[in-house]
Amino acid sequence: MATEAPVAPFAAAPAVLAVDVGGTSIKGALVGADAAILATDGADTPQQSEEALVDAVIAVACRLQKCALALGSPAAALGVAAAGVIDETTGIARHGANLLWRDTALARRLEERIALPTTLLQDARAAAYAEAIFGAGRSSDTFLAVLLGTGVGSAVVINGRPLRGAHGLAGEIGHLQVDAHRLVCGCGGRGCVETVASASALSRRFASATGRSMSAERVVDQMLAGNPIATRLWADAVAALAAAVAAAVAVVDCGLVIFGGGMAAAGPRLLDPLREALAQRLSLGPGPELVIAALGSVAGVLGAAAGALAVLGRDDVVESWRSSPVPELPDVPSRAGTWGRPLS
Repeated sequence: MATEAPVAPFAAAPAVLAVDVGGTSIKGALVGADAAILATDGADTPQQSEEALVDAVIAVACRLQKCALALGSPAAALGVAAAGVIDETTGIARHGANLLWRDTALARRLEERIALPTTLLQDARAAAYAEAIFGAGRSSDTFLAVLLGTGVGSAVVINGRPLRGAHGLAGEIGHLQVDAHRLVCGCGGRGCVETVASASALSRRFASATGRSMSAERVVDQMLAGNPIATRLWADAVAALAAAVAAAVAVVDCGLVIFGGGMAAAGPRLLDPLREALAQRLSLGPGPELVIAALGSVAGVLGAAAGALAVLGRDDVVESWRSSPVPELPDVPSRAGTWGRPLS
């Protein structure tokens, strides 16, 4: 009796669409079954209405779908990673501190427009999953991932997979209330980590203190140049992060914390003072290793792609990625430019 030759894990597996919806930008990619990024697209994140936000996500997905057909690699599913309170079971974006979700049935609306099975994931969990598969968490079973962008997103990974928790909120240290200033947060709380340690908070607080408006990256530059106000605000951010990370480490006992997002580009200027602050807070055992994420802004779309494959029952393909090299963006222009080359 003839036997069939073994099939590679990704053979006959389809390409998928992946979209990452953040507070500032929407990033999309067509991802092949071998994890190759075949095309990219993107847009600025609309701030005027829920409808405009949903339309922008649909537009990115539709353009990628057309691109997939043109390349002869039709997509079989769509994965969407979105910031905010995300109900992954129902595909509903409940609320967003920095996005206009209002119990938005995002997965259903996307399925209706592009006719592909669609899964919705929380963005920090998607990015953490990608770091577990390809990046800085590849050799660690348990870690905390913290994304310092427009907001502060975070997720706990246990045994290589993100932990959801009872309400899909596991690991959300960005909304622990730790700040003595008691600033109002977009979530409705006061004193959340996000009110002092996010990029938007750093920029907003510097403008309030000086009357000068500038991006968080420029505020960090001011801190590096010795500006006393920028230095004080950066110290506030580090202190808030230290309190929240220490709480997460105490509960989960993770030996690794991965920092991503735009503010993580500060590198040692973030990790060194944070390491010192954690040493003062963690008395029962050694502090965790602190590292910068390996995937940069491509993490969210790779995590979303893994989610799309899971919808198709192709977890075997995702598992095969764990021994694959880190995907690189194609050397072709996209609508959003080179939006997410991995950090070098």
